[in-house]
Amino acid sequence: MTVRRERMMAVALLMLAAGSAPAMAETLQQRGEVLARGMCSGCHAIGRTGNSKHPAAPRFRSLDNQTNLAKLSVRLQGGLLTGHEDMPLFRFSRDDADAMVAYIRSIQGP
Repeated sequence: MTVRRERMMAVALLMLAAGSAPAMAETLQQRGEVLARGMCSGCHAIGRTGNSKHPAAPRFRSLDNQTNLAKLSVRLQGGLLTGHEDMPLFRFSRDDADAMVAYIRSIQGP
C-alpha cells in the first residue's frame, strides 16, 4: 500500500472518529481544534506557535494572509484539494467546516 493511500485511509478513520467530537467539545472553536489536531497536525502547524512539519504546509495561524477565511467553510464542504502535494482530499460537513474555520479564526496572529 502506498504512503498516500495509507494517509488517506488514516484520514478517513479520523473523520469517522471526529463524529464524536461534538459530544466532547463545548464550543465551535474547541471542536475545530479537535478536528485540526486529528486531521491536520501531521503536516500543518495548527497552533499559535511552531512550524509546520511539512515544508509546503501553511501554518494555520497565518491562513488569513493566504486565503479568504469567509469562504473557507464552503471550500471545506465542497472538498478542499489544494495546498501541498501530499495533502489528501477533505470534505467536511457544514458543522465541521464551521468549527474548523472558527478555530482557525481564533488563532490568527497579528
